[in-house]
Amino acid sequence: MTYRDILVLMDSTPAGSYRAQFGADLARRWKAHLTGLFLTSEFILQFGAGEALYGLPSGDIDRILRDHAKGVAQASEAARQRFEAAAGDAGIESDFMTASGDYPDTVIACARRADLVIMPSRMAIHMGQKHVAAADLAMASGGPVLVTPADDYAPPAGKRVLVAWNGSREAARALRDGWPFIEGAEEVHVLVVSPSGEGGPDGMLQRLLERHGVKPNIILDTSRDEDAAEVIERHMAELDIDLLIAGLYGRPRLQELVLGGVSRQLLQDVPAPLLLSH
Repeated sequence: MTYRDILVLMDSTPAGSYRAQFGADLARRWKAHLTGLFLTSEFILQFGAGEALYGLPSGDIDRILRDHAKGVAQASEAARQRFEAAAGDAGIESDFMTASGDYPDTVIACARRADLVIMPSRMAIHMGQKHVAAADLAMASGGPVLVTPADDYAPPAGKRVLVAWNGSREAARALRDGWPFIEGAEEVHVLVVSPSGEGGPDGMLQRLLERHGVKPNIILDTSRDEDAAEVIERHMAELDIDLLIAGLYGRPRLQELVLGGVSRQLLQDVPAPLLLSH
């Protein structure tokens, strides 16, 4: 398995440049096509014409709408330039597109048509009131989402990989979605967090990894003084991990996504690139 089509969510900030460079490095590694996606907003849909524009002269309304559209277009162009600079430096095939960020189905449809999505934990819609959450997209897209840290980071990533494993369906899905990273890593560590000591070193899992040409270091952590997310973050720091692969745990409740505690904590402060899969 490999990734042939990578989608990176872009904005006009310096973080967008890091994200584009990260995506371009991965696309070069796997000879994949890279698509940059900028999410637009419309003033009317964001703020509501009835409340925001009520009572204003028509000339003022036109000016407000033009200024909003101009601001979105300028940000889109800045994002495109950052993206194309990264893609050009990497010498990869790429394209850049815009789509409405006012409706979640739009970005979900784009994500479902890519092998891998790269984005921050929360992607703000420029000049809008909405955002796209990585957890929501990972739950809805049916594929892996690579969440980038808020702080500065730089490619390459995936030399030292940590797989969070508890034997669940979500962990197995994340393992399968992460094969391109796992097979290309210099070090692969598999962490089992179990205060009771159950579910420890797994011979079948080790043999599966070895059949993929990987020699894993399987770790059983029985610490009772930390929660699972704290254990994962501690091992990431001790092993100098530059990519965490983890299952996303959560369930939709009406219009709200209720995340599991570990997923929620990892997404609040992403310590290194995080490959999520549900």
